[in-house]
Amino acid sequence: MSKPDYRTDSAGGWIERLSRRRAISLALGANPTFSGVLALSQDGVPVRLALSESVVGDVNLNDARAAMKVWISLITKELNVLIDPKLFSTTQEIYDRMHHGDLDAVALNILEYRQIADLLDSTQIVAAGGPAGLEQYLILVKKGGGFRQLSDLKGKRFCTLKSPRMCLAADWLATMLEEGHRGPADQFFSSMSVDAKFSRVVLPVFFGQSDACLTSKRGFETMCELNPQVARDLRVIASSPQMVLSFYIFRKNYQGLNRQKVIKAISGLRNTTAGQQLATLFQFDELTLRDAGCLTSALAILDAADRVRAQRGSAARKG
Repeated sequence: MSKPDYRTDSAGGWIERLSRRRAISLALGANPTFSGVLALSQDGVPVRLALSESVVGDVNLNDARAAMKVWISLITKELNVLIDPKLFSTTQEIYDRMHHGDLDAVALNILEYRQIADLLDSTQIVAAGGPAGLEQYLILVKKGGGFRQLSDLKGKRFCTLKSPRMCLAADWLATMLEEGHRGPADQFFSSMSVDAKFSRVVLPVFFGQSDACLTSKRGFETMCELNPQVARDLRVIASSPQMVLSFYIFRKNYQGLNRQKVIKAISGLRNTTAGQQLATLFQFDELTLRDAGCLTSALAILDAADRVRAQRGSAARKG
């Protein structure tokens, strides 16, 4: 497996990420209290859980540390199982640890899953349940602007939300454009921008400073609650399938009582105050046990995007 190239930032940005990674690692259990909690577990052997940075997001570190400490202590006492979480910044790190049997489970996104799926057991996936737990992307325009379908946005200004939950946004947009033979996004639109804040993605369309935006349904609904006029003045011209984008999954051949205990602990997070705090911090809804079928729509988008890239690569070589 080749190492994914996720980071092209400056040295300063890399150092900032490294410092944050260490801080989050402390928040997730790599601290002096861990040995004391470990002694409470039935056999002293923790379940080694990898957490990808892609599913952690920008959490408040002090809040995360406090909530995680309480939650780990609670499930250790109630279920006699200890979860030992460790943070990883690249898929290659997770792959290497998983390949050598140094990890038992992982929380990751669909892009990362696809790269290391051969090491994972997709018969049991713990993911958000119900419509509220599914992600969906929307392309929004202002009503009355003459934009009724994607083809109407040729040569227009376009903005995309940047967040871990938008990890398939570029692939979905590419497939939508290819279906209409409209070419790459950077050639179809006159300008493209990204922003990490919902308001700076949606409101420019509302005020006419941008022609269209690609955002999440969850974010759009939040904006509509805060400002009902946004709901009245903006309309959806394209929407993605509903998708499961991040989840917990075990490595192949990891079995035993602890596996079922971990499923119970993670699925029941919202049954405890500490678990509710973690759910709020890491921005997920109720988690339920599912199978590989829940990943079908997201994987279909990735497969379609791969075909688009292959076709363009073939055309470029012939040209």
